[in-house]
Amino acid sequence: MLPKISPPWLWRNPLLRTALAALAFVYEALLLLRLWMYRHGLITTFRPPVPVIAVGNLTVGGAGKTPVIEMLMRSLQQQQRRIVILSRGYGRRSKATLQRFCAADAPWPLSPKLLGDEPTWLAQRHPEVPVYVGSSRIRNARWALLRDRPDLILLDDAYQHLAVARDLNLLLIDAERGLGNRQLLPLGELREPEHHWQRADAILLTKANLGFSDAWMHLLRQELKVDRPIFRCDYLPVRLRRLDGQEVRDVKTLAKEAVFANCGIAQPEGFAQVLRPLCQSLEDLSSWPDHHSYTGEDVQRLLWLWRKSRAQRWVTTEKDAVKLAAFAELAEIVWILEMEVVPEPSWHQFFSGFLQCHPLK
Repeated sequence: MLPKISPPWLWRNPLLRTALAALAFVYEALLLLRLWMYRHGLITTFRPPVPVIAVGNLTVGGAGKTPVIEMLMRSLQQQQRRIVILSRGYGRRSKATLQRFCAADAPWPLSPKLLGDEPTWLAQRHPEVPVYVGSSRIRNARWALLRDRPDLILLDDAYQHLAVARDLNLLLIDAERGLGNRQLLPLGELREPEHHWQRADAILLTKANLGFSDAWMHLLRQELKVDRPIFRCDYLPVRLRRLDGQEVRDVKTLAKEAVFANCGIAQPEGFAQVLRPLCQSLEDLSSWPDHHSYTGEDVQRLLWLWRKSRAQRWVTTEKDAVKLAAFAELAEIVWILEMEVVPEPSWHQFFSGFLQCHPLK
């Protein structure tokens, strides 16, 4: 059975619901017009001379796009592919229209203020992979082709961004929240109608071990009549790393400890759901808005909550860690729970088939 996700205040206020429904109608009309213009060549689409893999979702909020990008990076590097990442860099403060960062080159300090928290995390995890951040994906792609000569491009959060043609379009659906209340913005959480799954080449059901994967699988197959391959992907903890990077521990360390946690992600309860079975007790979870940029005042409050909780260990997410690392007082206190996406075995056969159809030149 699927969870009821519809915001109750919408249903109790018919006037507000009617207004939001009208806005959703206008939003859908504009969205369909844009898609029609792309389909008929009225808006330019750039096709790079190398394969392009796009990752995105139909809903707002976190569906695990960046962890899936990281999973693809690991797999592609094992195949000795030269890859680049193109990202919007959501949440960055820099006004630069285009930026490139490769941690192995280290031309300037890695900063989430310049790149955004998720691109910074990817650059840290894979220092040899160039990450491009900018509002124009066409400009990003052209520069990446000239500068790094990749043999494959990864597009992050690009299901709705059709300016760059893709050879593999991966649609992510979060098994915790799925399609939300199945209504378009602003009445619901859908960026576009749910039947637009038809643009996908495959669907990844993310956080399958944390959510309602069987129920969403049934809805996709039976109600929405999805005929694309669907792959379950678990989201699993792999290690603990101290914020300063000087120490690594097995996640089993948490089994005898009380934990204080903080996060600024779209679904904080998902982080709590991962932690609870790992630790003796979850004393407190301090949650902040998604992509929250921590201030000195925020850190002082977190330190106060941490001391008040009397927990043995403070744990945060990788996404938050790239911002908390700026505060020296946290370097030896905060621990990062590193996670990895682990797809079901049939995914590997599917992905290998794609790569065989796009061999190295």
